[in-house]
Amino acid sequence: MQALRKKMKVGRQGIIRLRGLPYPPGTEVEVIVFPEPGQEGIYDYTAQLISRKKIPRYSTKEIEKIVQEVRGV
Repeated sequence: MQALRKKMKVGRQGIIRLRGLPYPPGTEVEVIVFPEPGQEGIYDYTAQLISRKKIPRYSTKEIEKIVQEVRGV
């Protein structure tokens, strides 16, 4: 199996387009995507998003209370 490494940025709407692959049309390939070393992971991204959007942090008990109130329990 031939491995191929390409570096690219994720475009709008999370789309990546691969061009110039050395395989004929119709060939099935497996794609594995890794973030660039040193880039933020999902937890770092979530923490930044919470901070940027000023979303309050809730404990599990607080979330449970909110869910019960919505459900009318």
